[in-house]
Amino acid sequence: MEAAMVALLTALPGLIAGPASAVVICVLAMVGAGYILVKHVLPRHSRDLEKILEESKETRIIFQEAVTKFGSRLDRIEDDVSDIKDILTHDKRRES
Repeated sequence: MEAAMVALLTALPGLIAGPASAVVICVLAMVGAGYILVKHVLPRHSRDLEKILEESKETRIIFQEAVTKFGSRLDRIEDDVSDIKDILTHDKRRES
């Protein structure tokens, strides 16, 4: 039993400083980074995306209203141009 304990104690520094400990440290670092990502970064990112989507909806509504107003103004301009064209063609017929 004492021989096994001595063998373990002599091998322990090699295990702590060896490649196995590097793998354990890397796994712990990845788990810690994942925890930070899930608990802190993703919720903030999600809130930002929701805010952007809400602003986009508001912008789309404003844009639709502007296009509708522009369409009605364009209809009036087309009517005016048509009236002017009719007047001009009527005057040309008179002159002929």
